[in-house]
Order: sequence, then C-alpha cells, then structure tokens
Amino acid sequence: MLNLLKTDLKRVCKDKLFLVLCIIAGVFALITPLLYKGLFSLMGEEDLFGMFSAKDLFFRFFIPGDNLGLIMPVLVGIVLCKDFSQGTVRNKIICGKSRVSIFLSMFLTCTIVMCGVMLASGLLTLLFSLMFFEYQPTPFTAKDFGYLLLSIGFEMLVYCMVAALTSFLCVFMKNVGLTIVVYVALAFLMTIVGAVTMVAIEFVENKAAYELLTFLNNANVFSSTLIGSVSYGWREWLYILVPTLGGAALFVGLGILVFKKKDLK
Repeated sequence: MLNLLKTDLKRVCKDKLFLVLCIIAGVFALITPLLYKGLFSLMGEEDLFGMFSAKDLFFRFFIPGDNLGLIMPVLVGIVLCKDFSQGTVRNKIICGKSRVSIFLSMFLTCTIVMCGVMLASGLLTLLFSLMFFEYQPTPFTAKDFGYLLLSIGFEMLVYCMVAALTSFLCVFMKNVGLTIVVYVALAFLMTIVGAVTMVAIEFVENKAAYELLTFLNNANVFSSTLIGSVSYGWREWLYILVPTLGGAALFVGLGILVFKKKDLK
C-alpha cells in the first residue's frame, strides 16, 4: 500500500497538469490580495482597515466553491483519470494489487495533493496579504495562534471530503469529461443552495425552520465562511465535522464499492 501511494504521488507530481496547477495556485495567491487592495483603494484609504483583514482573505481562499478551490479538483481529477485511460489501473491489478488498496491510494494521493497545494497557496496568500492588511483588528496572541492552527485543521478536513468526492467521481464516471462536468455542476449547485439558505435565514420566522436552514447553510462546505470567522462551540464543531468526516466516509465507501464492480477494459 505504501509503495503504491509513493508511486501514485510521484506520477501526479511529474504530470504537467500538476505544474499548471501550481502556477495557477501561485497566481491566485498573489493576484487576490492585489485585487482587494485595488478595490479598497477605490473606496478610499479610510475604508481599508476595519472592514477587511488578512485573516479574512486567508480563510476565504479555502472555500471549495470559489477560485482555486473549484479549479483544483478538476485538474487533479484529470490526472487521476489517466490511470484508467492509459491502462495503469489494469497493470496494478495484474501485479497483484487489490482494488481496495488501489482506490485508497488514489484517495490518499488526491488528499495529499489537494491539502498540500491549498495550504501552500493559502499561506502564500496570507503572507502577501500582510503587506497590505493587518492580520486582524486586535493584537495577535497565543490564543489566536491556537485558533489559527485549529481552523487550518478544519480546512484540511474540508479538502479531505473534496478529495473523497473527486476520487469517487473518477471511478464512477465513464470518462474524464463526465467527471469534470459532474464535479463542477455539484460545486455550483451547492454554492447556489448556500446562497439561497443564507437569504432564507433572514426571513424565516419558524424556529425549527430557522435552525434547519442555519445548519444547512453552515454545513455547506462549498460556500460556508464559518471556519475562521467565529469561535468554535459545540454547534460549530457539529457544522464542520458532520459534513466533512461524514462526507469523506460516504464517498470513500461508495468509491470502494463502485470500483470493486467496475469493468476495466
């Protein structure tokens, strides 16, 4: 299993699309703070501070339904799907590798690549943002550092779920084109649902409906800005852990089930 994972990681990292992904990630990390800086400059220098912070920009960078978070799974999915189009998966099975270990290696490879790229580009965004914005309006303390680490851990869980979804689609769809279309459609759908629930919360009066809409809005990892913007009580832990861990387990389980029955031609 470990050798299989090492091989898959080397293959992905040597692929030209991975280089393209890294370039795109670097461009987003550098351009995004500049765009916000330009926007706030047009609004007037007095509006620059207090309305926005490097912390805000850092955590918004991780939202899966926006920018790099939307593009990255598509590129990684294309690389992973080459295993099927080039006959690599069949060769692995011929060499005695089980389908479970092959899928788990694919999932772990996807997770490591996504988390690594997002974390590196996110930290670059933060570093570059600090040239224009304060990290936060209040002084940075040891408690803030602990909160930052915990929040980054939560963001990595989000991308574990995204990696599980991407890996599942790679083995479920018949070709890379369908994989891309379905993933993008799901991401856009969840983003639209998030926008609708966010608006609906402001107008609903029934308490039960309000609690349900609040949960759906905050648990929607494709559009939620919960991580990094609030303190973490038991409700926030629930909003974050249920969709990420539950979603990852669901898609990994479905992926293994589908891959076991997949006809490899």
